[in-house]
Amino acid sequence: MDSSRKILIITYYWPPSGGVGVQRWMNFALQLKKKGWEPIVLTPENPQFEIKDEKLLEKVKDIRVEKLTIWEPFNLFHKLTGNKNRENVQQGLVLEKSQKSVKDGLMVWIRGNLLVPDPRVFWVKPASKKAIELIREEGIETIITTGPPHSMHLIGRRVKRKTNIKWLADFRDPWSKWDVIQKLNTSSFVKGIHKRMERSVIAEADIATTVSSRLAQAFGGVEVLHNGITTNKGKTEDKQNISTFTIGYFGMLNELRNPRQLWHLLDQICRENQVFANKLKVRIGGIVSESIKAEIADLHELKNRVEFLGYLPHESVQEEYRKCDVLLLLLNKSDNSNWILPVKFFEYLAAKRMILALGERKSDLGDLMNAKDIGEILSYNEVDGIRGFLEDAFENERRPNIADIKSLLFQFSHDRLVEKLEKLIDG
Repeated sequence: MDSSRKILIITYYWPPSGGVGVQRWMNFALQLKKKGWEPIVLTPENPQFEIKDEKLLEKVKDIRVEKLTIWEPFNLFHKLTGNKNRENVQQGLVLEKSQKSVKDGLMVWIRGNLLVPDPRVFWVKPASKKAIELIREEGIETIITTGPPHSMHLIGRRVKRKTNIKWLADFRDPWSKWDVIQKLNTSSFVKGIHKRMERSVIAEADIATTVSSRLAQAFGGVEVLHNGITTNKGKTEDKQNISTFTIGYFGMLNELRNPRQLWHLLDQICRENQVFANKLKVRIGGIVSESIKAEIADLHELKNRVEFLGYLPHESVQEEYRKCDVLLLLLNKSDNSNWILPVKFFEYLAAKRMILALGERKSDLGDLMNAKDIGEILSYNEVDGIRGFLEDAFENERRPNIADIKSLLFQFSHDRLVEKLEKLIDG
């Protein structure tokens, strides 16, 4: 193959990693492969993530993957402290504890102030060396780094400085303005380091991309390369059980996006409307904070109508969408939530179900939803609006406009988005 068509993608998340982090560049790599490019993925041999989806391996079986051992500092910390519950650290749920143990506090402080920009920083030097070897052996002319973790961009910067290769740095989330940094007890000095690293990466990359217009502005005017969807051309199946009214949420559910007012509202409607109560089901798939489970358990009418499904493989999640009447999309309750345009939104679109989004109306997501009849975006405390939406949906008065859905699916299809990606690479 022409070496100019070879691309090295450096990413922490790759199958069998599950969850949202893997979806963006897994799908772009597959689309590039269809277009005649040869993506080569450099990823850790032993990454520290508990969420796995083995079925994704079959999907990427034709993508060449190069793996390199990574040293994760928290593995050592867990051994020294005897902490066996590593998942809570990885998913950030430890940040939500109202009363943190000494170990919890120490872990948070180390993460926020010593592991900069993130715990994967120790992979930068060995991965850079491996990337340079691959570039020289394969004649690769372009590298792509995707973060978070933003250490991947430090690998790109190091490789760029040593080889002057063409480099695209892709930001799936904020860096210095990431809301979680505020919860890590990060000092002002360290926040300054994050900011300088971010500016350096954007300045030295040939092109920088991110997922939404507002986030692009926050980064200082980088290119927008949206998340997207690979759609099934077949007809979407009707809901399987018409005797129920099912609200579904799929993804991490923590205090940053806990719809407390919604839980209480559903409990109230069930007390007031026995027909609604008899039909209501709430299905929640993904990692859920124990404090939220306890909160729902205290709501007498709602608690027995909520089912926690745990983490589901991506294929199973698609099946769950078809069981729902309303798909719930929750944005973080944070200052930078207005830029969020998540992968989950596009998956919900493809399911052709009504979407109830809770978050900032004046946002990239709001701009899309307000222009189309596909659901509604409301703030968390707009209880009357949420009630009206749910009652309309229950009475079968709210259905998504299929023409609007098709228009958005076409606009954000991976087929179209990869054309822009190709132009960015060629340019």
